[in-house]
Amino acid sequence: MTNPPNVLLVGGPSELDSQRVRYVANTDEKVKVFRGHRYDHFEPTTEVRVEDGREFRVFVWTQCTYVAE
Repeated sequence: MTNPPNVLLVGGPSELDSQRVRYVANTDEKVKVFRGHRYDHFEPTTEVRVEDGREFRVFVWTQCTYVAE
């Protein structure tokens, strides 16, 4: 059984659009999204958005880092 999405990722590259709604186990910790050769970093905010009758904790994009070879 998969967990229902509980966060919304805001900001950062548009390539993430299909991955913006997701499940995060600990909504008080930063999230890193791996994208091939880099990670996009998101930090939690106190904002909550309601979409389609569901609440999502908002995380905002802060930076990207690249994977070392």
